[in-house]
Amino acid sequence: MNKKINFLFLCFLFIYQQNFAQSVKYNFETARMGSPFRIVVSTKDSTGISNVIQSSFALAKELESQLSDYQINSELSQVNLRAGTGDFFSIHPPLKEVLAHAMRAEKMTNGALNVKVGRLVQAWRKTRRDKILPNENELRKIAWAVQGNCIEFSQDSSQLRLVDRDCQLDLGSLGKGFVAQKVLDHLINNSWPNVLVDAGGKICLTTQADTSGAWTVGLEIPGGTSISDRMLPIKNCSIASSGKTYQQVRIGNQTYSHVLDPRTGMALTHGRSATAIASDGTLADWIATAATIMPIQEIEKLLVKLPDVRLLVWEFNADKLNILFNRNLL
Repeated sequence: MNKKINFLFLCFLFIYQQNFAQSVKYNFETARMGSPFRIVVSTKDSTGISNVIQSSFALAKELESQLSDYQINSELSQVNLRAGTGDFFSIHPPLKEVLAHAMRAEKMTNGALNVKVGRLVQAWRKTRRDKILPNENELRKIAWAVQGNCIEFSQDSSQLRLVDRDCQLDLGSLGKGFVAQKVLDHLINNSWPNVLVDAGGKICLTTQADTSGAWTVGLEIPGGTSISDRMLPIKNCSIASSGKTYQQVRIGNQTYSHVLDPRTGMALTHGRSATAIASDGTLADWIATAATIMPIQEIEKLLVKLPDVRLLVWEFNADKLNILFNRNLL
Protein backbone atom coordinates (compact mmCIF):
# COMPACT_ATOMS: atom_id res chain seq x y z
CA MET A 1 0.00 0.00 0.00
CA ASN A 2 1.24 3.40 -0.93
CA LYS A 3 3.24 5.47 1.51
CA LYS A 4 2.88 8.86 -0.18
CA ILE A 5 -0.18 10.99 0.53
CA ASN A 6 -2.35 10.84 -2.53
CA PHE A 7 -6.10 11.31 -2.97
CA LEU A 8 -7.53 8.95 -5.57
CA PHE A 9 -4.38 9.18 -7.68
CA LEU A 10 -4.97 11.49 -10.69
CA CYS A 11 -8.58 11.80 -9.85
CA PHE A 12 -9.64 13.49 -6.63
CA LEU A 13 -12.97 12.67 -5.07
CA PHE A 14 -14.36 15.13 -2.62
CA ILE A 15 -17.45 14.87 -0.47
CA TYR A 16 -20.01 17.62 -0.73
CA GLN A 17 -21.59 17.81 2.69
CA GLN A 18 -24.71 19.61 3.83
CA ASN A 19 -26.04 20.09 7.30
CA PHE A 20 -29.58 19.02 7.96
CA ALA A 21 -31.53 20.03 11.03
CA GLN A 22 -32.40 16.46 11.86
CA SER A 23 -28.86 15.13 11.97
CA VAL A 24 -25.24 16.19 12.29
CA LYS A 25 -22.12 14.98 10.49
CA TYR A 26 -19.14 14.20 12.69
CA ASN A 27 -15.74 14.09 10.98
CA PHE A 28 -12.79 12.16 12.39
CA GLU A 29 -9.36 11.86 10.77
CA THR A 30 -6.06 10.10 11.38
CA ALA A 31 -3.25 8.89 9.11
CA ARG A 32 -3.07 5.30 7.87
CA MET A 33 -1.31 3.62 4.94
CA GLY A 34 0.56 6.82 4.13
CA SER A 35 -2.63 8.82 3.57
CA PRO A 36 -5.31 10.64 5.54
CA PHE A 37 -7.88 8.17 6.85
CA ARG A 38 -11.27 9.75 7.49
CA ILE A 39 -14.56 8.63 8.98
CA VAL A 40 -17.76 10.68 8.67
CA VAL A 41 -20.73 9.70 10.82
CA SER A 42 -24.20 11.07 10.12
CA THR A 43 -26.38 10.80 13.22
CA LYS A 44 -28.89 12.53 15.49
CA ASP A 45 -27.41 10.97 18.63
CA SER A 46 -23.63 10.96 19.11
CA THR A 47 -23.69 9.01 22.38
CA GLY A 48 -20.87 6.48 22.31
CA ILE A 49 -19.37 7.80 19.08
CA SER A 50 -15.92 8.34 20.62
CA ASN A 51 -15.58 4.67 21.52
CA VAL A 52 -16.57 3.35 18.10
CA ILE A 53 -14.26 5.78 16.31
CA GLN A 54 -11.40 4.75 18.55
CA SER A 55 -12.00 1.08 17.84
CA SER A 56 -12.37 1.80 14.11
CA PHE A 57 -9.04 3.59 13.95
CA ALA A 58 -7.48 0.77 15.96
CA LEU A 59 -8.81 -1.74 13.42
CA ALA A 60 -7.32 0.26 10.54
CA LYS A 61 -3.96 0.35 12.35
CA GLU A 62 -4.09 -3.40 12.96
CA LEU A 63 -4.86 -4.13 9.32
CA GLU A 64 -2.03 -1.85 8.21
CA SER A 65 0.34 -3.78 10.48
CA GLN A 66 -0.63 -6.95 8.65
CA LEU A 67 -0.91 -5.74 5.03
CA SER A 68 1.63 -2.94 4.58
CA ASP A 69 4.85 -3.46 2.62
CA TYR A 70 6.41 -0.38 4.23
CA GLN A 71 6.38 -1.74 7.77
CA ILE A 72 9.24 -4.20 8.03
CA ASN A 73 7.51 -6.18 10.79
CA SER A 74 4.16 -6.48 9.00
CA GLU A 75 2.98 -9.95 8.08
CA LEU A 76 3.20 -9.12 4.38
CA SER A 77 6.79 -7.84 4.69
CA GLN A 78 7.83 -10.90 6.67
CA VAL A 79 6.34 -13.16 4.00
CA ASN A 80 8.22 -11.18 1.33
CA LEU A 81 11.52 -11.48 3.21
CA ARG A 82 11.17 -15.28 3.11
CA ALA A 83 10.27 -15.45 -0.60
CA GLY A 84 12.02 -18.33 -2.30
CA THR A 85 13.39 -19.84 0.93
CA GLY A 86 10.64 -22.42 1.36
CA ASP A 87 9.77 -21.06 4.81
CA PHE A 88 6.18 -20.46 5.86
CA PHE A 89 5.13 -17.46 7.97
CA SER A 90 2.06 -17.32 10.22
CA ILE A 91 -0.62 -14.87 9.11
CA HIS A 92 -4.00 -13.63 10.32
CA PRO A 93 -7.24 -14.09 8.32
CA PRO A 94 -7.27 -10.57 6.73
CA LEU A 95 -4.12 -11.26 4.68
CA LYS A 96 -5.57 -14.55 3.47
CA GLU A 97 -8.86 -12.83 2.64
CA VAL A 98 -7.34 -9.98 0.67
CA LEU A 99 -5.18 -12.46 -1.27
CA ALA A 100 -8.32 -14.42 -2.15
CA HIS A 101 -9.76 -11.21 -3.63
CA ALA A 102 -6.49 -10.60 -5.46
CA MET A 103 -6.29 -14.08 -6.98
CA ARG A 104 -9.88 -13.77 -8.20
CA ALA A 105 -9.06 -10.38 -9.71
CA GLU A 106 -5.95 -11.76 -11.42
CA LYS A 107 -7.98 -14.52 -13.02
CA MET A 108 -10.79 -12.20 -14.12
CA THR A 109 -8.38 -9.67 -15.65
CA ASN A 110 -6.09 -12.22 -17.31
CA GLY A 111 -3.17 -11.00 -15.23
CA ALA A 112 -3.65 -7.24 -15.64
CA LEU A 113 -4.25 -7.07 -11.88
CA ASN A 114 -1.53 -8.88 -9.97
CA VAL A 115 -0.41 -8.37 -6.36
CA LYS A 116 2.77 -10.44 -6.76
CA VAL A 117 4.58 -7.46 -8.28
CA GLY A 118 6.43 -6.33 -5.16
CA ARG A 119 9.87 -6.50 -6.77
CA LEU A 120 8.64 -4.58 -9.81
CA VAL A 121 7.14 -1.92 -7.56
CA GLN A 122 10.45 -1.62 -5.70
CA ALA A 123 12.34 -1.21 -8.99
CA TRP A 124 10.09 1.62 -10.12
CA ARG A 125 10.18 3.33 -6.72
CA LYS A 126 13.97 3.43 -7.15
CA THR A 127 13.46 4.90 -10.63
CA ARG A 128 11.25 7.68 -9.27
CA ARG A 129 13.91 8.43 -6.67
CA ASP A 130 17.05 8.17 -8.84
CA LYS A 131 15.58 9.15 -12.25
CA ILE A 132 17.26 6.10 -13.84
CA LEU A 133 15.20 3.54 -15.74
CA PRO A 134 15.33 -0.07 -14.47
CA ASN A 135 16.86 -2.82 -16.59
CA GLU A 136 14.17 -4.01 -19.00
CA ASN A 137 15.52 -7.57 -19.18
CA GLU A 138 15.29 -7.85 -15.40
CA LEU A 139 11.76 -6.43 -15.45
CA ARG A 140 10.68 -8.98 -18.06
CA LYS A 141 12.22 -11.79 -16.02
CA ILE A 142 10.27 -10.76 -12.90
CA ALA A 143 7.08 -10.18 -14.90
CA TRP A 144 7.34 -13.70 -16.29
CA ALA A 145 7.83 -15.17 -12.81
CA VAL A 146 4.80 -13.45 -11.27
CA GLN A 147 2.43 -14.81 -13.90
CA GLY A 148 2.69 -18.20 -12.25
CA ASN A 149 1.10 -19.47 -9.06
CA CYS A 150 3.81 -18.69 -6.50
CA ILE A 151 1.52 -18.22 -3.47
CA GLU A 152 1.16 -21.25 -1.18
CA PHE A 153 -0.82 -21.65 2.04
CA SER A 154 -0.18 -24.28 4.69
CA GLN A 155 -2.70 -27.09 5.02
CA ASP A 156 -4.73 -25.22 7.65
CA SER A 157 -4.28 -21.85 5.82
CA SER A 158 -2.71 -20.25 8.90
CA GLN A 159 0.68 -19.84 7.21
CA LEU A 160 1.84 -18.46 3.88
CA ARG A 161 4.93 -18.69 1.71
CA LEU A 162 6.09 -17.44 -1.68
CA VAL A 163 7.88 -20.13 -3.65
CA ASP A 164 9.84 -17.81 -5.96
CA ARG A 165 12.17 -14.99 -4.87
CA ASP A 166 10.94 -12.87 -7.79
CA CYS A 167 7.40 -13.18 -6.42
CA GLN A 168 6.75 -10.63 -3.65
CA LEU A 169 3.49 -9.09 -2.52
CA ASP A 170 2.30 -5.52 -2.91
CA LEU A 171 -1.33 -4.65 -2.19
CA GLY A 172 -1.32 -1.13 -3.62
CA SER A 173 -3.95 -2.07 -6.19
CA LEU A 174 -6.64 -3.03 -3.68
CA GLY A 175 -5.40 -2.72 -0.09
CA LYS A 176 -6.89 0.65 0.80
CA GLY A 177 -10.29 -0.35 -0.54
CA PHE A 178 -10.09 -3.55 1.51
CA VAL A 179 -9.28 -1.67 4.72
CA ALA A 180 -11.97 0.95 4.10
CA GLN A 181 -14.56 -1.80 3.65
CA LYS A 182 -13.48 -3.59 6.82
CA VAL A 183 -13.77 -0.40 8.87
CA LEU A 184 -17.17 0.39 7.34
CA ASP A 185 -18.39 -3.11 8.25
CA HIS A 186 -17.08 -2.62 11.79
CA LEU A 187 -19.04 0.62 12.19
CA ILE A 188 -22.24 -0.96 10.87
CA ASN A 189 -21.82 -4.00 13.11
CA ASN A 190 -21.50 -1.64 16.07
CA SER A 191 -24.84 0.04 15.31
CA TRP A 192 -23.65 3.07 13.35
CA PRO A 193 -25.51 2.62 10.06
CA ASN A 194 -24.98 6.05 8.45
CA VAL A 195 -21.27 6.34 7.76
CA LEU A 196 -18.60 7.10 5.19
CA VAL A 197 -15.01 5.81 5.33
CA ASP A 198 -12.33 7.43 3.19
CA ALA A 199 -9.00 5.56 3.08
CA GLY A 200 -6.81 7.95 1.14
CA GLY A 201 -9.51 8.45 -1.47
CA LYS A 202 -10.86 4.90 -1.54
CA ILE A 203 -14.35 5.59 -0.25
CA CYS A 204 -16.92 3.17 1.20
CA LEU A 205 -20.27 4.50 2.38
CA THR A 206 -23.78 3.57 3.44
CA THR A 207 -26.43 6.30 3.63
CA GLN A 208 -26.92 9.64 5.31
CA ALA A 209 -29.38 10.00 8.14
CA ASP A 210 -32.60 11.99 7.66
CA THR A 211 -32.12 12.66 3.94
CA SER A 212 -32.82 10.83 0.72
CA GLY A 213 -29.94 8.69 1.85
CA ALA A 214 -27.35 9.49 -0.79
CA TRP A 215 -24.00 11.13 -0.22
CA THR A 216 -23.09 13.63 -2.92
CA VAL A 217 -19.64 12.99 -4.39
CA GLY A 218 -17.96 15.30 -6.84
CA LEU A 219 -15.63 13.98 -9.51
CA GLU A 220 -12.86 16.46 -10.17
CA ILE A 221 -10.35 15.98 -12.96
CA PRO A 222 -7.27 18.24 -12.93
CA GLY A 223 -7.26 20.56 -15.90
CA GLY A 224 -10.74 21.93 -15.42
CA THR A 225 -13.34 19.99 -17.39
CA SER A 226 -17.12 19.94 -17.41
CA ILE A 227 -17.01 16.59 -15.64
CA SER A 228 -15.77 18.42 -12.55
CA ASP A 229 -19.20 20.04 -12.24
CA ARG A 230 -21.01 16.72 -12.09
CA MET A 231 -22.20 15.69 -8.64
CA LEU A 232 -22.82 11.98 -8.15
CA PRO A 233 -25.45 10.95 -5.59
CA ILE A 234 -24.35 7.53 -4.29
CA LYS A 235 -25.17 5.31 -1.35
CA ASN A 236 -24.49 1.77 -0.09
CA CYS A 237 -21.49 1.34 -2.35
CA SER A 238 -17.81 2.15 -2.80
CA ILE A 239 -15.94 4.41 -5.20
CA ALA A 240 -12.27 4.43 -6.17
CA SER A 241 -10.03 5.84 -8.87
CA SER A 242 -6.63 5.10 -10.33
CA GLY A 243 -4.29 6.64 -12.88
CA LYS A 244 -1.29 8.91 -13.22
CA THR A 245 -0.41 10.60 -9.97
CA TYR A 246 1.94 12.95 -8.25
CA GLN A 247 4.27 9.94 -8.02
CA GLN A 248 4.86 9.84 -11.75
CA VAL A 249 8.39 10.45 -13.01
CA ARG A 250 9.62 12.05 -16.22
CA ILE A 251 12.79 10.67 -17.80
CA GLY A 252 13.85 12.10 -21.14
CA ASN A 253 10.73 12.73 -23.19
CA GLN A 254 8.61 10.09 -21.42
CA THR A 255 6.48 10.23 -18.28
CA TYR A 256 6.04 7.03 -16.29
CA SER A 257 3.12 6.35 -13.95
CA HIS A 258 3.33 4.54 -10.62
CA VAL A 259 0.86 2.01 -12.09
CA LEU A 260 2.57 -1.02 -13.62
CA ASP A 261 1.50 -3.56 -16.19
CA PRO A 262 2.31 -6.86 -14.43
CA ARG A 263 2.45 -8.66 -17.76
CA THR A 264 5.40 -6.58 -19.01
CA GLY A 265 6.91 -5.13 -15.84
CA MET A 266 6.77 -1.66 -17.36
CA ALA A 267 5.22 1.43 -15.80
CA LEU A 268 2.34 2.88 -17.79
CA THR A 269 3.16 5.81 -20.05
CA HIS A 270 -0.32 6.77 -21.20
CA GLY A 271 -2.46 9.37 -19.43
CA ARG A 272 -5.39 7.07 -18.73
CA SER A 273 -7.35 7.18 -15.48
CA ALA A 274 -10.44 5.36 -14.25
CA THR A 275 -13.13 5.67 -11.58
CA ALA A 276 -15.17 2.66 -10.49
CA ILE A 277 -18.29 2.36 -8.34
CA ALA A 278 -19.03 -1.09 -6.92
CA SER A 279 -20.78 -2.79 -4.04
CA ASP A 280 -17.52 -3.47 -2.18
CA GLY A 281 -14.43 -1.37 -1.48
CA THR A 282 -11.94 -4.03 -2.56
CA LEU A 283 -13.77 -4.58 -5.84
CA ALA A 284 -14.02 -0.87 -6.65
CA ASP A 285 -10.31 -0.44 -5.90
CA TRP A 286 -9.01 -3.22 -8.13
CA ILE A 287 -11.46 -2.52 -10.95
CA ALA A 288 -10.25 1.08 -11.12
CA THR A 289 -6.62 -0.06 -11.19
CA ALA A 290 -7.19 -2.77 -13.80
CA ALA A 291 -9.15 -0.40 -16.04
CA THR A 292 -6.09 1.81 -16.45
CA ILE A 293 -4.11 -1.19 -17.75
CA MET A 294 -6.53 -3.29 -19.79
CA PRO A 295 -7.56 -2.57 -23.41
CA ILE A 296 -11.11 -1.26 -23.66
CA GLN A 297 -12.27 -4.48 -25.35
CA GLU A 298 -11.01 -6.50 -22.38
CA ILE A 299 -12.73 -4.11 -19.97
CA GLU A 300 -16.03 -4.65 -21.77
CA LYS A 301 -15.64 -8.43 -21.47
CA LEU A 302 -14.74 -8.12 -17.78
CA LEU A 303 -17.80 -6.05 -16.96
CA VAL A 304 -20.09 -8.66 -18.49
CA LYS A 305 -19.18 -10.70 -15.40
CA LEU A 306 -19.74 -7.68 -13.13
CA PRO A 307 -23.04 -6.18 -14.28
CA ASP A 308 -23.49 -3.88 -11.27
CA VAL A 309 -20.13 -2.12 -11.58
CA ARG A 310 -20.18 1.48 -12.86
CA LEU A 311 -17.00 2.63 -14.58
CA LEU A 312 -15.56 5.71 -16.25
CA VAL A 313 -12.25 5.58 -18.15
CA TRP A 314 -10.66 8.66 -19.67
CA GLU A 315 -7.35 9.85 -21.03
CA PHE A 316 -5.57 13.15 -21.62
CA ASN A 317 -3.87 13.59 -24.99
CA ALA A 318 -2.27 16.94 -25.79
CA ASP A 319 -4.23 18.46 -22.88
CA LYS A 320 -7.48 17.22 -24.41
CA LEU A 321 -9.80 14.99 -22.41
CA ASN A 322 -11.11 11.88 -24.16
CA ILE A 323 -13.77 9.69 -22.56
CA LEU A 324 -12.72 6.15 -23.52
CA PHE A 325 -15.42 4.24 -21.69
CA ASN A 326 -18.48 5.19 -19.66
CA ARG A 327 -20.71 2.60 -18.10
CA ASN A 328 -23.51 4.18 -16.06
CA LEU A 329 -21.22 6.57 -14.20
CA LEU A 330 -21.89 9.89 -15.95
